[in-house]
Amino acid sequence: MNPLVTVGIALYNHEKYIKECLESVINQTYENIEIIVIDDGSKDGSYKVAKEVLESQTKKPYILKTRPNIGMCNTLNEIIDLSQGEYISFIGSDDFWHTEKITKQAKYLDEHQDVALVHCNSYLVDSNSQIYDKFDCSNRQVEGCMFEGIILGGAVINTPAHLYRTNVYTKIGKYDPQFRWEDTDFWQRLTKVYKVGFINEFLTYYRRHGENLSKDDNVLKFINDEVVRMYHKNIDDQILLRKAVTKMYKKSFLRALRSGKVNHILKYLPKLLSCKILGKC
Repeated sequence: MNPLVTVGIALYNHEKYIKECLESVINQTYENIEIIVIDDGSKDGSYKVAKEVLESQTKKPYILKTRPNIGMCNTLNEIIDLSQGEYISFIGSDDFWHTEKITKQAKYLDEHQDVALVHCNSYLVDSNSQIYDKFDCSNRQVEGCMFEGIILGGAVINTPAHLYRTNVYTKIGKYDPQFRWEDTDFWQRLTKVYKVGFINEFLTYYRRHGENLSKDDNVLKFINDEVVRMYHKNIDDQILLRKAVTKMYKKSFLRALRSGKVNHILKYLPKLLSCKILGKC
């Protein structure tokens, strides 16, 4: 039998999208899938819709839970604790997949035992699930030994399009709840130890809208500072650390300059100068 794949869904306030998300998982051509959905205290009808969809099908076994909100990272870790799969993939509760996504990625991992994670490209869709753009990773480093590339920005793991081996948790641990960008920290830790693979196909559909974290103001308020904390946590080489932090502060300063946000200009300019000139990062 093919390896069991866990598909994890941290569900929160996506009543409008969870049906399409779940149906794309249920209709995967790969048969040996378990679905774990944890509703993280949704304030809309998300749990009810998920329950109706899962109870109406018999193709895939599932676990469905609801409880008060404890945040994305803790929910991902709860799913990991419940998981029985040899491979795991998390899907945003507002995203959906091509029917061959798991089949192709599981086959890749089966055939490349030296690789811990495989990812692919994504279509970008609007609130009506219409494709309006695409995220093509193939012009950057997307496979092999990627740690330094991930740190310095020349490499990328497409978060909405991954499948990885669950045995990585024994070496690198689970998701770190101190970060709101928990996937960035996790990819840093994973690539520090393991190789990555890539399938140059568009097998996932990522919904980008106003709720996503990666907006300009969010970046300047907390995300770049979070990434610097990740660098200090995950980078052992002091030369690479200084290079990475300097680059991040320069990026933050230039972004603040373009946006005209004086408070962020005054925040990041001293940090950039301290790191670049004095080596205090």
